[in-house]
Amino acid sequence: MAQLIDICNRALAQIAAGQIADFAEGSIEAREANRFAKPLLAELAEWAPWPWARARIVLAEIANDRPAEWLHAYAAPTNLSQPIAVRAAQDDADSLPVGGPFPFPLQDAAPLAFLYEAGRIYTNVANATLVHVRSNVTAPELPPLVARAFELELAARLALPVKKDASAAQALARAAELARMRAIAEEANKRGDRPARYVSEAEMARAGLSFLGDPA
Repeated sequence: MAQLIDICNRALAQIAAGQIADFAEGSIEAREANRFAKPLLAELAEWAPWPWARARIVLAEIANDRPAEWLHAYAAPTNLSQPIAVRAAQDDADSLPVGGPFPFPLQDAAPLAFLYEAGRIYTNVANATLVHVRSNVTAPELPPLVARAFELELAARLALPVKKDASAAQALARAAELARMRAIAEEANKRGDRPARYVSEAEMARAGLSFLGDPA
């Protein structure tokens, strides 16, 4: 996978600027690429709930300053970009359906409530695990279409400080937006995301399951 400096050089090529060998080499290209590229990586983590940037962590409980609203408060992970879901601790399943109308995992049938605010995760789940998108993504992790969208967005941001070219910046910004939408759609297609639907207790019982997946 491409290193950050490789993507920066492709972005610089988009604006017909000189290539760089190192971010500390002293050229205007190196200075501006270094100034924009790393913050853009952190921003990219917020573009979508990327499957390749997801992580799970057992949350550390802290003092609950909203006890009338939530049963538990946890410290948010330092590398949290987007919270996706809270998971409750469960015993290993003895039986699960291989297909059908059920969401996978079964906890998605009734997503567990949580609130992310002021560096804390509030929820009514004890010993909660957080599924989240990491903020510390790196260039080699980027799939090809995501890397392309990153490259074009970086080129749009470099066009003014490096080449003083407002029209190129605007054209590249439009191209970057299209590339970003394409990358997001492609990642969703690869994952095969389907909206979780409500599964009734009767359907669960017919499958031999209780609400959260334990044998009925």
